[in-house]
This record gives sequence, C-alpha cells and structure tokens, in this order.
Amino acid sequence: MEIVTVLLSSLLLLISPAGIVLDQAAENAIRDRLAAAESLAVRIDNGPSYQLLQGKVDKVRIAGRGISPIPGLRFEVAELETDPIDLAFQALRQGEVVLDKPFQGAARIVLTEADVNAFLRSPFVAQQLENLDLGNFAANPAQAREGTRYQINNLAVDFLPSEESTDGEAGAEENRLRISAELEDLVEEAGFVIEAEAGLSVAGGDRLKLISPTVVVDGTPVDPRLVNVLLGGLNDRLSLQQFDESGVVARVVDFDVGAEALDIALWVRVDPSFTAPAAQPGSIE
Repeated sequence: MEIVTVLLSSLLLLISPAGIVLDQAAENAIRDRLAAAESLAVRIDNGPSYQLLQGKVDKVRIAGRGISPIPGLRFEVAELETDPIDLAFQALRQGEVVLDKPFQGAARIVLTEADVNAFLRSPFVAQQLENLDLGNFAANPAQAREGTRYQINNLAVDFLPSEESTDGEAGAEENRLRISAELEDLVEEAGFVIEAEAGLSVAGGDRLKLISPTVVVDGTPVDPRLVNVLLGGLNDRLSLQQFDESGVVARVVDFDVGAEALDIALWVRVDPSFTAPAAQPGSIE
C-alpha cells in the first residue's frame, strides 16, 4: 500500500498556509514522494477558502506516465480521481495527515510487459525471492518440507495475445499470461526450467483466479491433477481482502491483459483508521 501512503502524505502539502490549493504545488508535493515520474499532471477542484483551511478538498485528479512509486517498479500509466477529501482539522493544524472521513477514488494502472520484467529483475524482487519459502504454498507438511529445498531464479512474465476459443469466441482465451523461471534444487545442486501458463479472472472484485493453469518442467507437461494440488491454495493468497484489516479496501472494476500491457481499473477506499496515529505509527510522515 505504498502508493496510498505516498498520496496521503502529499495531502498536507497541498494546502498552503493561506488556505489556497495550487495544482503545481500539488504536483510538486507528489513528485517529491515518488521514486520517479516522467510526466505528471494534477488538477484540484477547489472549494470555498474556509473549507480549504479546514482540510477539505472537493476533488483531485492525477494523471501520470512513467510513474515509479518505489525504485524499480514503473507504471506506464497511473490515473486517479478522488471523491471529496476531508482531513481532520486538529491534526492538520499540528502538521499531521489524518482522515476525518473515508478517502475514496477510482484508479487506473497500466503495466507494460517490459516494465513488469524489469521489476522482476530488480534488487527489491531479488531480495523477496531470497526470503521466499516455497513450502508456505504447499497443501500439506510433506510438500512444505519439499518446498524449502528450492530457490527461484530468472523469473519472467509473458503477456499472451487473445486467441479464439473452439466455438469461435475470443472471451474464453483472453487475459492469459505465462511465467517462466529457473528452479534451483539446493539439495541436489541441480536446476530445471519451469513454465506456468494460466488465464486470469476476477471473482467478487477482490480475488484473482487462475483459469486452466498448465505447468511444463524442462519441456515435459505436468499432470493437471498435480498442478491443481500445487496451486490449490494460491487463489486465496491472491485476494485483495488481505489489505482490508489495515483500513485499505481495493476492488478490481475491470482489467485486460493485452499482448504488451496489463490494464487495471480499481476502486479504492481508505478508512480513517489507516491514518490514525495509534493504528499506523510512522506510516504517514
């Protein structure tokens, strides 16, 4: 939820001591909290001055290209349009960003295949893979013990173009991608190449589901029954509901996997508890 923190921490600088919100000031405030931004435009719909002094903004529209919220991760397109924003007045006077009412907005993110693969090769992902215990994804203790012996290297993703299904309609074969990696056996000091392909769909707006997954190891297809066992618990781990308890609710409105990019539309709601000092100490600077 780094993007949410970046945006909320920028709100404090959108309101000048005189109570005037300026688009350029807003743009500069957000840029300062991003790792990089090739282009960024911010439009503020101003309310009456007394509302601005109390931390209220009618609407914020943000449109950016080449946006990097953290080093190594680049969004080709990042857009956000918010509902009215209401910051707690007393906290604002003390230089703190605390929501008085929930923050809501609609967002759109476009990730290119090239940018995703660049991120997968970044130091951040490399560190995550080093700490990843494949045994955590296993269905039983025996599989968990087996999973700890493997290490993932050279992870890459390939967005697949839509293809017509056997009945002549394209829908069944849309939104597919292929993930490839080298799996190193730390016990046998050997390795093999694994390729996994699956379609993607969204259930209930919050859970990404894998459709018709296939796995090929060193050119040999894996029995579909084994694939279902190995990936049986993965769908639950791909749910956005895992962020709900922190006060951030995100739901997928629409998404499309093209041959070159992934286009996602989201609805986001941030509860005031996310910015409450007692609940999130140090999360908003």
